[in-house]
Amino acid sequence: MKTEALGLINVIATIAGVIGAFYWSFISRILNLRASQTIVACICLFEIIPLYGLLGFIPAVQRYGVFGLQQPWEMYPLGAIYGFVLGGLSSYCRSFFGELIPPGSEAAFYALYAITDKGSSIFGPAIVGAITDRYGEIRPAFVFLAVLIFLPLPLMLLVDVDRGKADAAAMALELEGKKSRNEAGVIYSTIPTIVLPDDEAE
Repeated sequence: MKTEALGLINVIATIAGVIGAFYWSFISRILNLRASQTIVACICLFEIIPLYGLLGFIPAVQRYGVFGLQQPWEMYPLGAIYGFVLGGLSSYCRSFFGELIPPGSEAAFYALYAITDKGSSIFGPAIVGAITDRYGEIRPAFVFLAVLIFLPLPLMLLVDVDRGKADAAAMALELEGKKSRNEAGVIYSTIPTIVLPDDEAE
């Protein structure tokens, strides 16, 4: 694909991402989905992209000459799906993560979230690039992407949100108690000690 065509894919994905950021909340309300269920739905839709690319390995599809990313135009609807899903997934992941943060520790936990989020954007493309260099085409990398997208699905299904909120609240109380004890210890240690002579003490 030419540079202009690749740029158009980015434009389509960005516009679809903005639409997804607004419409996923509407979809969640219509289907009465919780944040975790919305994330699961986004993951399932995301899985369409690598699975569609893997269709190109099927001989019957190869002979047909279309589907399985055999034609450049097939990238445009996939770019729209990618943007639409990512727009909802990114906002709902942050929202869901925020529900499990101990009150008062938001800055530290969101910093951890940002580090892991940006770190994945480094390792993922590097591994895809290595697979592409090894096999001479990008299609085998869709196996890696399909597995990578699927891995969070069972983990999300195992998350107990109510228990997570309760544990976060308990942790916040425990941290607050330790902080109060430490502050009390500092105050107590700064109080001057008056030593009386033995005769005055009697």
